[in-house]
Amino acid sequence: MVERRPDYYTQFHCLGGACPDTCCRDWSVVLDEDALADYAAAPAPLGERIARNLATDGDGDVCFCLDEAGLCALLTPGGLCAIQKDWGEGHLCAHCAAYPRFTEEYGCLTETALAVSCPEAARLLLEAPRFSLVETYDGMDDLPFDGVDPGLLSMLEGSRAQILALLDGGEETIWDRLRAMLGRAKTLETSIFAADSRRDYPFPPPPIPGLFQASAVWLLDLLSELEPLRLDWPNLLRERAQQLAALSEREYAALRIRYAQANPRWERQLTNLACYLVFRHWHKAVNDDALYGRAAFVCAACAVLYHLSLFQPGEEAALWTRFSREVEHNEDNLGELIWALSEPDALPPPLTI
Repeated sequence: MVERRPDYYTQFHCLGGACPDTCCRDWSVVLDEDALADYAAAPAPLGERIARNLATDGDGDVCFCLDEAGLCALLTPGGLCAIQKDWGEGHLCAHCAAYPRFTEEYGCLTETALAVSCPEAARLLLEAPRFSLVETYDGMDDLPFDGVDPGLLSMLEGSRAQILALLDGGEETIWDRLRAMLGRAKTLETSIFAADSRRDYPFPPPPIPGLFQASAVWLLDLLSELEPLRLDWPNLLRERAQQLAALSEREYAALRIRYAQANPRWERQLTNLACYLVFRHWHKAVNDDALYGRAAFVCAACAVLYHLSLFQPGEEAALWTRFSREVEHNEDNLGELIWALSEPDALPPPLTI
């Protein structure tokens, strides 16, 4: 089996109470049977507190309750989980203990990374000299899981390696490299559909915004219509869309120049982000063949976060974290965005600056 992870993976340490945006918020944490059995034996008064703050969701899963502010009921004023603080980290449930680490398994391949929905994980990616992977091989040529097309997975493996090399190298701008990635994804997905007569690929593929002002406004508006975790997120997107739309061509160019002066590493940071997103999402096309939509999602994420950063230089990590929580961690939002970016008539025509 092959195992991969980013080279900064082992540098991660939870900030605990010093975290600027706790993960103990907004999400309903599903508890497995082992965690529930463990909590039933929790010492008093922690056990009583846990029992008071368990609820069953609409799917019948048992979760920790959230308060009116969306905070987990077991979060202490110091920003630590009461279970971890009063009983020990070893008693955290599987979800809480693993976060922000996530693992994708394909039988013959295991990939682990840090979700940028965590502020510290976002900072590590933001500050990394480049996005590099560490790979190990145990000498065993395992087969893919049942239901995973070996030929498709092999194609995704080879193409993703090429895309990561494309994104990280060359003298072209990040926007040119993203456009090149999108063109390759179109060609690859066309070949996938050509081998499957049950599917129709939309020709021609829609233009995906890179640096274009009007397209960025459209994307911000699109994202603002998705189901939010926190209402301040769509409000921010709408506000930034309005501000961006009101800028003249000269004002827009000046804003970009000021941002480049304030953050000289912005292009390296966006390159790292694009590589992270490709690493995380590219292979998921093995489940639905939607490679072009995922490549378009990477382009859109970079364009949106760049334009948000124009108005908030120095707050890139916070913006990446919010975007990831609102989109990457919501399967409905992510699927809706990928679908919208795959529609042939969804986006405005390409504009020049």
